[in-house]
Amino acid sequence: MKIGGILAGLKDKGLKLTPQRQQIVRVLLRAKEPLSAKEIGEQVNRRFPNVGLGTVYRTIDTLKELGLVSEIIFPDGGKRFELRREHRHHLICLGCGRVVSFPFCPDDCVMRVAATNPDFEIHGHSFAVYGYCGKCRK
Repeated sequence: MKIGGILAGLKDKGLKLTPQRQQIVRVLLRAKEPLSAKEIGEQVNRRFPNVGLGTVYRTIDTLKELGLVSEIIFPDGGKRFELRREHRHHLICLGCGRVVSFPFCPDDCVMRVAATNPDFEIHGHSFAVYGYCGKCRK
């Protein structure tokens, strides 16, 4: 996924390509792991010191509505965000908050849910495994 394609998609949807919005997309593109809105804001503020957290949240919401960003919800209600590159699931450390993505899907689980709930039309799913990483277990 390249910034040009994302920005073209935003423009096609009639959205303004503000420098702040472009910077938020750049931060998400460079991220090696999912980021909180606060972490995104801190990185954006290096270039645009006056961008508030509200702008970050509104932009994330817009990107989520367009299907460009995924949201990972922690057991404590905290959220992290990442650009949708390919279908992924996550291991989440309850100690340090580290998130590790893995590219395979528990398809058998989704198929079992569909089989036991034939009237439910599935439009997507997410899968997260919560635990403690090696550093936090020590």
